[in-house]
Amino acid sequence: MRKWKYVAAVLMAGLLCACSAGNTATENTSVKGGEIAAAETEADGASDMGADGTSDNNTDGVSDTGTGESVQAEGMLWAVKPLEERTSLTMSYLANSTPALTTYIADRLGWLDACNLEVEMVYFAGGPAQMEGSGSWEVGTTGIGGVITGIINYDIEVLGIAAQDRGLFQAFFARKDSPIVQDGQGYGEFAEVYGKPESWKGKDILTAVGTTNQYALYRVLKSLGLSLEDVNIINMDIAAATTAFLAGEGDVAGVQGTMIFDEEYQKEDSDYVMVASDQIVQSGLDVNYVATQKALETKPEAVETWLELAMMAGEWANANPDEAAEMITDLYAEDGYDTDLEANKKTLVENPFTSLADNYQYFTEKIEDGSRTIAEDNTFQAMEGYIEMGNYSQEQSDALFAAGNYNSSLIENIYGRQ
Repeated sequence: MRKWKYVAAVLMAGLLCACSAGNTATENTSVKGGEIAAAETEADGASDMGADGTSDNNTDGVSDTGTGESVQAEGMLWAVKPLEERTSLTMSYLANSTPALTTYIADRLGWLDACNLEVEMVYFAGGPAQMEGSGSWEVGTTGIGGVITGIINYDIEVLGIAAQDRGLFQAFFARKDSPIVQDGQGYGEFAEVYGKPESWKGKDILTAVGTTNQYALYRVLKSLGLSLEDVNIINMDIAAATTAFLAGEGDVAGVQGTMIFDEEYQKEDSDYVMVASDQIVQSGLDVNYVATQKALETKPEAVETWLELAMMAGEWANANPDEAAEMITDLYAEDGYDTDLEANKKTLVENPFTSLADNYQYFTEKIEDGSRTIAEDNTFQAMEGYIEMGNYSQEQSDALFAAGNYNSSLIENIYGRQ
């Protein structure tokens, strides 16, 4: 895949529209169907994928665009009806986050082309900034911060759950001479968390406000009987936080994704210790597929086709972790991140993509009291934490769920065709 880059003007602070993690460039990835993409895919060797990484029910089918008949291109786990006309979408995603991989896979294996779809991928440093820039994209993947901001302020609709943070995806590191590390473990609700309440109080903690990383921090502090008011939060995007921390700033750094496996943190004689994580405090959250109202109104078939291919690619990645790890390593490299293949594979295995069947259950079944679907309740539980953190009010939470922006119709359509 070839990537075309441009540098966009970035308005920082509350006016931030889009930025890369670690510099002020916005990445623009053109993922194009048709003859150009086919040639690029062949040049990259992507056409060879599937020798060991395809489903037993694969066919050698290729796109018969415009016929309206379902196709099953190389690697597809089920047949998908192509769009009648070549259609483009702009997809946003969070830098150094795994759910963007599903669209990347759909391109690398030729599925977008087979279904008459072109997707341009643009990344953002965090969910709130992504939503502020929602006028520039149509579909995307985002975490809890993006969902809350998107629904309340931008009428974004949630279409599905891309993945759930079940493994190690959010972590906090301190220097080994920190009082937090020196105090050892076993003083809170979760025995593996380092430090006494007193050793955490007043510490400078680098994290991205309003993101899943800050939510994980909230859970860590709560497990020690503390709140966010007991520490000094220094707001910066996650990539910048780890860079600043390694340069000597702050007492604790919030780190996510493959950055957790950075050599500086993981080498045997490292000066840093992982003092807490989302896995330890059980704070796993959903990362979601979303769309703008305009996209759903003007390109409903394209949005549904993208969602179907992305979910299929997620299941393909779960079944083919070696090939998926290679692809996400390529994606991160194109985004400017030099990551480790084995670390990427571990992240994908520990945080699998959500299947179509599970999505159907989450978006159609209600919790025991019948008040919300399972998908809505996942956000509700997180929102309770954000209210307690002081990020949102109860009135905003009520507005979030009154909006009815958890859209099950596309998943029901896709599931019904299988």
